[in-house]
Amino acid sequence: MFLNFEYTFLGKYSYMKSSDLLKYVWAQDRTLIGGQMYVESNYYTHAISSSHAIGLLQLKPVVAQDFGIDNLFNPIDNITGASAYHSFLYKLLQSEKSEIAAYYQGPNSVLKNGINSSGLYYYKKVKKAQKNYKNTKIFSPILIGIQGSVSQNFFELNSYSGLAYKNLEFYSTQNISFIKSDNATKFNDINLNVGLMYFPKSDFSIGTSYGKNVNFYLRLGYPWTQNILSLDNLKTLDSFYLNIEKKNGLWLKLYIDKKLQIATGFSIYDIKFGMIFNSEYRIGVYMSL
Repeated sequence: MFLNFEYTFLGKYSYMKSSDLLKYVWAQDRTLIGGQMYVESNYYTHAISSSHAIGLLQLKPVVAQDFGIDNLFNPIDNITGASAYHSFLYKLLQSEKSEIAAYYQGPNSVLKNGINSSGLYYYKKVKKAQKNYKNTKIFSPILIGIQGSVSQNFFELNSYSGLAYKNLEFYSTQNISFIKSDNATKFNDINLNVGLMYFPKSDFSIGTSYGKNVNFYLRLGYPWTQNILSLDNLKTLDSFYLNIEKKNGLWLKLYIDKKLQIATGFSIYDIKFGMIFNSEYRIGVYMSL
């Protein structure tokens, strides 16, 4: 039996002002877009809705693709796509009220049935935010965490950190382990890795890390619901990571490197409880904050 524990802090840091970002807006009142950013994401570049709308102005990838936007986590691309979508809606509907309502309600719905109660409520909410808009900070995520495993004769501790900036994600991981042998605790191994991920698309990124070896990474999915494939020196499979979380609180994590590790369980708010199977240490208990 062994215990696996994990603590992750997902915070926010700011690297630009909304007034600087709004310089990329064209054909709309900038205070309107500024107020809408507050309504949609509270100025957070990595907001993701349950319907997979992404970023500052919560565009869906299928809409963004129509305007040539690939990475909705990049605030400039996100606001450029939203600005183009607003222009399309105004040209189609010929009124600001219908344009704003259709952003939420959908243009086909407004064309066929007019503005419904949810579209009207959204319009009023955006206009109120526009009236109260002031220059503010734009936030992106910063990640800091610690993870460890404890068994009868082994202790491993991992720390990790990362931050996102436009189309890039920077990260670092540190690993240290000890082993108990002959009634004495001995140092086993230490690793340090630094890396960089590049997002050509919202749900696809590639990157590399440098530590003991040079690794290549391929990630499919958004940053928090991801499948990661790692190749050692671009030649052999180093690791595979799969993370799945359901709306009902159930989750599954699968990690394969030199050994197989599977963890599954349920979430209560942001705390995860579950069981973990490790091909090296058998069955254990998992908890994550």
